[in-house]
Amino acid sequence: MTIPTTVLKVLDDWQVDYQLTDDEDTFQLMQGNPMTDYSSKLARVVFLKDSIGQVQVVIPSNRILDLNRLSQQCGRQFTALTTEELTKLKNKFGIEDFPALPQVTQIDSLVDEGLLGEKELFIATGDSHEWIKLPRDSFKSLTTSSTVGAFTVSLPLPGYQQKSPNQDLDDVHAAIKQFTPLRIKQRLEETLDLPPLPETARKIIELRVDPNADTTELANVVEMDPGMAAQVVSWARSPYYGVKGEIKSVEDAVIRVLGFDLVINLALGLSLGRTLSVPKEGPNGYAPFWQQAVVTAALMGEMARLMPAKERPNTGTAYLCGLLHNFGYLILGHVFPPQFSLVNRHIEANAHINRSLIEKHIMGLSREQVSSILMQQWCMPEEIVVALRSQHNPSYEGDFSNCANLLYVATRSLRSRGFGDGAWEEPSNEVFERLGIDAEAAHRVTENLLEKMDDLGELVQMLNK
Repeated sequence: MTIPTTVLKVLDDWQVDYQLTDDEDTFQLMQGNPMTDYSSKLARVVFLKDSIGQVQVVIPSNRILDLNRLSQQCGRQFTALTTEELTKLKNKFGIEDFPALPQVTQIDSLVDEGLLGEKELFIATGDSHEWIKLPRDSFKSLTTSSTVGAFTVSLPLPGYQQKSPNQDLDDVHAAIKQFTPLRIKQRLEETLDLPPLPETARKIIELRVDPNADTTELANVVEMDPGMAAQVVSWARSPYYGVKGEIKSVEDAVIRVLGFDLVINLALGLSLGRTLSVPKEGPNGYAPFWQQAVVTAALMGEMARLMPAKERPNTGTAYLCGLLHNFGYLILGHVFPPQFSLVNRHIEANAHINRSLIEKHIMGLSREQVSSILMQQWCMPEEIVVALRSQHNPSYEGDFSNCANLLYVATRSLRSRGFGDGAWEEPSNEVFERLGIDAEAAHRVTENLLEKMDDLGELVQMLNK
């Protein structure tokens, strides 16, 4: 690979001593794993803006850019550049990725002091799969016109993922104390009894655990809610399933296309999803809530079929895990609006960091913890509670680990192809082995699904109404 002209010019003009490397460890860093030994040596650049103009901040890959610190030190309120603005900047300089070299763009720069303590640093070349390896003195010479300061914080330890679910409620209360104002504390006390379980959902759960429930009973429950009935029928009519002939009723949808198990879990997910409205504000560049839900649910169903028959969750359960996987997003937007806004700004500015760690840093808890609490209050099936809570924990091997691990793989597989939210993280071979899934097969079904995105579009539109 050749270094882009704009980057090479900076290196030559400043007479920088450097080496090119395609070392496998640093390549993994490019995929967004902040926990490797090399992560503190990898310099990343984040572009921000405010009413005054744009700045670029160079930070270590294993730390969170803290916008509150930045505001205190600079007296400015920054937000991240949008995807469109970043694309425009890349096109202007003819690069695929921004190297952490301030001179390339000539935009005002800030450099986190943590980078200056490393003996050597790795910087993206602006092209694919190669890195510039710089001695500390060479990097330091490039920062003479930059403002150096403590702009980042360390990542929260991921241990909360291994904590007992019984401690989640303690984390919620600790988060509230952290926010201090009485009105926020009162808000929690009012909303910890969040929306009650919808009546339709309660009846569906009763059917779900009734071994004698039949298609007619399910159709009758769904048809009590005309909106849900229309959505289930529309689902069955979707080009995604490619069914010939007209689907005229919920019972048709169950018998001819979707099956009892999928419809009962789909109806349950739809009922729960409508209890909270989708927040108007969300991180720039991420797929809308219901689009993520529908695509992840479809992929969970497809990936479940790849598992050995004795190990796989039933397709409907897998589908429901996918449909509800980001339900905590709705809860945070509902319960903690001010903090939700701050979290979103930090997610945008730290695209290289798993958003659950950012939420833990800002709020003291993650959306997964909050959603699992609500699911428990609603007496949802335990496999759903576990899957939602442990979906970011690749080491989870407890009860219902098949659902949790499958959700981990599905969301990462989508993200690696530019869909969904969160940093790019490559699932380990151990996770695939526990699931009994061939990694290449998982990649293929993901690509096939994304090629059918247009077929799922109508379903997403219905849910957004």
